[in-house]
Amino acid sequence: MTNSAVQANIRKISQWSPIWIVPVAAVLIGSWMLYHTFKNQGPTVTMLASNAEGIISGKTQIKSRSVDVGKVVSVELSQDLKQVVIRARMNPGTANLLNDESQLWVVKPTIGRGGVSGLNTLLSGAYIELQPGKSDSGKYFFELLETPPIAPPDAPGVRIFLSSSDAAALAVGDPILYRGYDVGTVERSEFDMTKRNMRYQLFIRAPYDALVTENVRFWKASGMALDMSAEGVRIEMASMATLLGGGVTFDVLDGWPAGNKVADDADFQLFENRKSIQDGLYNEYLEYLLFFDESIRGLTAGAPVEYRGVRIGTVASVPYFFNMKNPLQVAFNKGIPVLIRIETGRLYDNLTLPQLRQELDQAVSKGLRAVLKTGNLLTGGLYIDLNQLEADSKNAATAAAAPAAFAAPADGVTANATTDVETPAIVATPLLPEPLPEFAGYKILPTSRSGLGHIEQKVLQALDKINNLPVEQVLADSSATLNATKDLMQQSQQLVLSLDALVKADATQQLPAEVNKSLADLRKTLAGLSPGSPVYERINSNLQAMDKVLRDLQPVVQTLNQQSNALIISADPAADPEPEQGNQP
Repeated sequence: MTNSAVQANIRKISQWSPIWIVPVAAVLIGSWMLYHTFKNQGPTVTMLASNAEGIISGKTQIKSRSVDVGKVVSVELSQDLKQVVIRARMNPGTANLLNDESQLWVVKPTIGRGGVSGLNTLLSGAYIELQPGKSDSGKYFFELLETPPIAPPDAPGVRIFLSSSDAAALAVGDPILYRGYDVGTVERSEFDMTKRNMRYQLFIRAPYDALVTENVRFWKASGMALDMSAEGVRIEMASMATLLGGGVTFDVLDGWPAGNKVADDADFQLFENRKSIQDGLYNEYLEYLLFFDESIRGLTAGAPVEYRGVRIGTVASVPYFFNMKNPLQVAFNKGIPVLIRIETGRLYDNLTLPQLRQELDQAVSKGLRAVLKTGNLLTGGLYIDLNQLEADSKNAATAAAAPAAFAAPADGVTANATTDVETPAIVATPLLPEPLPEFAGYKILPTSRSGLGHIEQKVLQALDKINNLPVEQVLADSSATLNATKDLMQQSQQLVLSLDALVKADATQQLPAEVNKSLADLRKTLAGLSPGSPVYERINSNLQAMDKVLRDLQPVVQTLNQQSNALIISADPAADPEPEQGNQP
């Protein structure tokens, strides 16, 4: 039987098979779905944070103005393990929210100076708040803020910066006050490494931003400020908000123009208080060194320097040992050094430093001295008083030419009662004052002890005199005097006893009776001599007879007066007197 092979007839099919419709359709549908998914999917945002507290992958939402705009898709540590990397998928159409000025932060329950915030997250959980900016350049990498910003970047107002050396001066969220009214908030604080001070960013909202001009000054507004210094006790009270949390206030100083409105990012300095602003205005001054040989306890830097009650300077350093070799030896030999500043702006306008130095030299030559005085009895604060305590004999003739700023009216100057114009009685050519001595690069102003120091010195001198008294000799003499007095008292006591015995004697007791008897006899005698008694009549007749005899003897006595020998030789009788004849006409 013959085997015959059957060969198949093969031919190419030129028609397309409909079976390929299914896979092609599947590819097209998948591609369209993939394209649609990527097209309608928002951008991916990467955020860095110090920790992931309250952030949960797949659950934590990203919101802007309480609207969901994205969701966190992953939370993991960075490669250096120092930060947390948070990735989130934004919703479609939110790409315009992400730019260079956008800010993100975690919203969670917080308690701060401004009160309690984020209470709605207690039930829903923490979320990330997105604050969009105005920039046109997109940005997809952010660092989460530690604290939420106070105002959005597009909020109307002005942002300025304050510089302060005190790190605890302000805190984020503190209010900004203008004459007690809240006009803004402290937004941010950071430490400037280059300038080594704190830098605060402040936001003053509109329309109060017009108050921030070139000449405004900022100072801390503590709730209550108590200042007990040499100038007295001063208490300042602010609002209750600043009393609890502090703040900052600003204003234009009295007499200053407001100036032009400032632009954003203007720089200002933060002062401690309003008084320190006034003190900082006097930036032209002369520095002098004082040496006190008494205690300076109570004198502090910033204490006033006054001339007869008017402040003319400030104490710069107490004590001042800078640029001094062997400070202890200086203190023992010269006294405690104190550096002061005489400020030209406190005296009168247009006073230059050379003029001030010349007037000070002249005032010192006329007795200007620095004295420590008590400014506050409650705190014991001291201040320095410049006054003319003693005159210089060399310049006594030039007292009429006293310096304008410091010298008192000189001797020899009389005031006109009608015109109130001082007329110098003596016009003298002023002598040039001697230059002041220097030490450690500063001129030295002479000092004098204060009133209490003078009293203390006099007390010490009195004690020295008492100590030098011959107390032992005085005590010895006093002891001898006491002994002599004791003997005299004993003798006096014996005399008193003797007198007492004499009084008590019988003879002394009989003396009154005998005296009475003698008085009675004397009375009887006087009664016998009274008018009408025989004795009285006899004496009277005898006196009359004696008077007659004396009248009879009168011619004899007259004759003897004229001629003493009339008893021997008879005297010629005197002729009778004849009257003189009158003159005939």
